[in-house]
Amino acid sequence: MNIIKNLLKTLPGVRWFLDMKKQLCMIRFQVTQQTRIQQQIYRQTLLSARLQEGKIFPAAYEHQTFSQNGEDGILREILRRLEIDTGRFVEIGSGDGLENNTRLLLETGWEGVWFDGSKECCAIASKANQKHLENKSLKIKQSLVTAENVNELILKMEVHPDTEVLSLDLDLNTYHIWEKIETINPLIAIIEYNGFMPADSKWIAEYNPHGYWNGDFNMGAALKPLDELGKKKGYKLIGCDLSGANAFFVLNNLADRHFPETPDAISLFEPAQPFLLNNPEHRRDL
Repeated sequence: MNIIKNLLKTLPGVRWFLDMKKQLCMIRFQVTQQTRIQQQIYRQTLLSARLQEGKIFPAAYEHQTFSQNGEDGILREILRRLEIDTGRFVEIGSGDGLENNTRLLLETGWEGVWFDGSKECCAIASKANQKHLENKSLKIKQSLVTAENVNELILKMEVHPDTEVLSLDLDLNTYHIWEKIETINPLIAIIEYNGFMPADSKWIAEYNPHGYWNGDFNMGAALKPLDELGKKKGYKLIGCDLSGANAFFVLNNLADRHFPETPDAISLFEPAQPFLLNNPEHRRDL
């Protein structure tokens, strides 16, 4: 078989095709490298601007290991200030488990539950995190999470009511599901917001229990409604990541003590900048 393959490679047409394939792979690699460099330069520009504005947190603490952007670093700084080393998490909309907001917690001694509606994503997550499933530090539940069933699912999966971290990323229905969660009272909530909408907008996506985000602007809610909902639930908004995707909330009593200088939601707002999505190409399935 190898002899035949080597013989085929000597044919002019085949050799030309293989050379073109090699060149295209090299071009793709170089474009990816240049994109990453430009992203980093712009991030540094944004960071410098925020520091000049006196907004050290959360911009200066962004770091990516398993998160899509800098959420890993922001969350670790919050936990450091709250003096929390290990605990429990629940992530609703956890994806394939190779990239989400709580995978780093899992890898550093935490335990928790992931919920996702995609059977394929849950299968990938289970395969990549087999050791955590076996030692029972992780449970994965494949289910379409709605405002009607979210509390029932949380109870069925025996999520501890005093779970420290909640991450909620359901694109279309994020606002409505967070509004209905009653069975847990996390210290920290990471909530996806719609950074395409103005900071002071009251826009909220219409609830559709069986709907999915189709890639347009119709998703989640603007920052202002989430800020108002957080206040009703006893939380204070303490910051947003630079890509304009996630808002970070902490219970009022902890926020007042550990984040006393936090400005209002309008000042904390970061517009959506999807071109900053890192999506590193190194392996993260350990």
